[in-house]
Amino acid sequence: MKIRDEKMPNLRSAYHFKANFKTECRSQEDGNGGKKLVIRGYPILFNVETKIYDWWYGEVTEVILPTALEGTKMDGLYLLVGHNPDNVLGREGVNMRLEIDETGLFFECELPNTQLARDWYNLIESGIVDGMSFGFISHDKVNDSTLTRTITHIDELYEITITPFPAYYEASVVAKANAKTEEENVRIAAEEELRARREAEEKARKEEAEKRQKFIKEMEDW
Repeated sequence: MKIRDEKMPNLRSAYHFKANFKTECRSQEDGNGGKKLVIRGYPILFNVETKIYDWWYGEVTEVILPTALEGTKMDGLYLLVGHNPDNVLGREGVNMRLEIDETGLFFECELPNTQLARDWYNLIESGIVDGMSFGFISHDKVNDSTLTRTITHIDELYEITITPFPAYYEASVVAKANAKTEEENVRIAAEEELRARREAEEKARKEEAEKRQKFIKEMEDW
């Protein structure tokens, strides 16, 4: 019989469902006749509920609070493809920058001149791959009675990744060739789109809950 070790942290790499997002690509010369390839997005979103599979409880509802990244060390954080350490695209402080804002964790990475980077840039730019994920350690535990987990603090964030299967529906990455002139406009538009999706998902969840309650009542009356 499996015995759950209460001292064991909730170690998880979040493998995600598909997410839709807006892509953009513009050209800018890099000084050598080439084009700078830049991707950007939100691998971590605050206050967004999602269904996660827990090894002990099965499906649970998880939400990450805005406080979760306070004090979390992110120096040298890697950007990977598919959680695979052999597929490195970027590293914080080298070719990638990170920023925490009200939406979540934002990143921007100028891709290296490798075949892997070019291939994944093209997949992102074309909209074939449009999701993000992350791997972390947290000691926040699942509430047994509600099957929910609220992530109040991420003890260690060891990678962010590009994936076609994001669990947080809105977690997204966009591709563009570096264009500083409209950078803020693009970011604001992306944040507005994320907020609109949150509202739509919350409405859908409420409608689904109402349907379940109606079904339960009908079965009781029957």
